[in-house]
Amino acid sequence: MSHGATAWRRPPWLTGDGRLVRVGPGTSGSEEHICPAHAAAKARPGLWPADRLRLPKPKLETFTLGPVMDAVDRVEFHGETPDQALASLRSRTPALHPGHLTYAEHALRTYLRACDGDSEQRLLPVRPYWVAQRENGKLWELYAWWRRYESPGGRLREYRRLRHGEAKDSEPGEIAIAVYAAVHGRQAEWPRPWSRAFRPYGPAARPQRIRVVEVGLADGRTRVQFDGTAEEAEAYYAEHGHGHVARVVAGGRPTPGSSCVDCKQFTGCEAVPRRPGVLGLSSRVAPLRKVSVSDLRYHAVCPAQGFLRALHLPKSDEYGSAARLGQAVHGWIEKLHRRPGQPPCVPGDMPAEGENWTEGRWRVSDEDAVTGRDMLLHHVDACPFQDTALIQRVEPEALRVVHDTAAQAVVIAKPDLLYLEDGSWVWRELKTTRKRRRHDEDLLETYPQLALAVTLLAQGALGGEPGGSRVEVEILRPDGSDPHVIDPMDPGRQQKALSVLRWYAGPWRKDEAWDARPGPHCQTCPVSRWCPSVASDDAVAGEEKA
Repeated sequence: MSHGATAWRRPPWLTGDGRLVRVGPGTSGSEEHICPAHAAAKARPGLWPADRLRLPKPKLETFTLGPVMDAVDRVEFHGETPDQALASLRSRTPALHPGHLTYAEHALRTYLRACDGDSEQRLLPVRPYWVAQRENGKLWELYAWWRRYESPGGRLREYRRLRHGEAKDSEPGEIAIAVYAAVHGRQAEWPRPWSRAFRPYGPAARPQRIRVVEVGLADGRTRVQFDGTAEEAEAYYAEHGHGHVARVVAGGRPTPGSSCVDCKQFTGCEAVPRRPGVLGLSSRVAPLRKVSVSDLRYHAVCPAQGFLRALHLPKSDEYGSAARLGQAVHGWIEKLHRRPGQPPCVPGDMPAEGENWTEGRWRVSDEDAVTGRDMLLHHVDACPFQDTALIQRVEPEALRVVHDTAAQAVVIAKPDLLYLEDGSWVWRELKTTRKRRRHDEDLLETYPQLALAVTLLAQGALGGEPGGSRVEVEILRPDGSDPHVIDPMDPGRQQKALSVLRWYAGPWRKDEAWDARPGPHCQTCPVSRWCPSVASDDAVAGEEKA
């Protein structure tokens, strides 16, 4: 497990002892993007911010699987019934949102059914962690947070990884860490505080066989990730784990994203612009949150929906035929805009007549495919790459992060296309619709992401020369296209943009309860199965008649 020296150097905004290096599945981001610099700092639990954010904690639990793991612990190690374990969650601190509690109950019962008996022999739950340690100038620790089981006598050790939704294949490097810890790990209790090393006890037990299994909590289905001898596990680690751990610990250039809100480097990270007032709100002391325009729109419809989405609970299909067609059109154009050299889109780049060019998740009916082809053909004249002489850089589906230090929000933006033209950024959004635009329609109100674009460009949050920046909107219809340009330096547009953002962000920032707002939208809400307040079909029908 020796990894030698690392390229990572402690930045001046972190303090403490970095000699302890701890890596487990998830250190490099198993559920979502984590930037290399974040992962490298996370792997060093003895370091902490020299200048910490002194902000209050959220009143509701935001760790989706935490309550589920607690409930399983109560069943497996305290002899409680599922009902008793679930009753304890109702008095847990921090409190659980009602929808989170509904999911936790489903997840607990689903997990217990999925693991009720094993094909070969009954496995026993193991409470201590399996931790592999090695001294090499630093103290290296490999472990896995996943649930642990072994056969009587310890011949077989098994990890079970819980997934929010369906079981899927994990990154091989993460599986490699788990199998190595299972082979070489000794038992140890969770260190408190986390900055301390594990303190393994008892003899080192080398099992003969190792298994790693994914368990999907949405449906209880399992997927075996590894099943082999101890020797095969060591070979698997040599192939997939050694390099993975070395890359995580070495770090790399910061790439801000959704995980910034949990990063210990956040207060000093120079890759995140600080712009007070991006959301149009006054300063306040509040828990740090991440937010996108989509999050704000979900909250405006129903706060509970916004919160349960943020927990990444299993969702039903949230896309109707129009939305799927829009995504298909977006995907086709994005693929064209990613071509080297940015050639302009031409009619020959578009689907052939009579072809159902949509596929997979975004497959639509033949009739809608014809409509989508008509939209794509109308993009040709509006393609931004007709003249690329001044274009210096192109980023389709760009990701940008800004810290609104007034609202204490990590604002996540993802333009459809971002390109640098003559030193200034151009933010481009693509919309599809079958309707004609109303003459009195204000695009900033209809598409609030444009309001965020105006504010970020006006404040220079993306870099470049703000004075030459612009927002482009391409609205594709089956019978034509409507291109629009918005000047972010126009004081009137700036004022309107802040007004729109304030309307969405104000209630969102103040909300700490995330109460449900039942109504007709419950019928299409992708997380309604977890909401105890979901409106019944009869209630919706009665509301519509009224």
